[in-house]
Amino acid sequence: MAQQHPSPRGKSEQVRLTCERVTAVIRDYLAGELAPDLASAFEEHLRRCTDCVAFLNTYKQTVRAVQSLSYEEIPAEMQIRVRQFLRAKMKGFPPRR
Repeated sequence: MAQQHPSPRGKSEQVRLTCERVTAVIRDYLAGELAPDLASAFEEHLRRCTDCVAFLNTYKQTVRAVQSLSYEEIPAEMQIRVRQFLRAKMKGFPPRR
């Protein structure tokens, strides 16, 4: 993703976000939890950065996909195999102290 560097101008100028910062606050943006100036800067960044728009769209699709999953939909045989796999992998790790 193309990095946007903050402007060295005065603090009264609009907040500018880097791609890294945009990805860090996506959840808060979607939840409507960003301060108005930060939300505006987020949206302004999206107008200029196609990479971040693509990341945001992928994030939204991932959230929708995960929310549509249900534990009951996982077949019993698959649950057993996943547990066996995890137990086998955990045997190779030293115990936590």
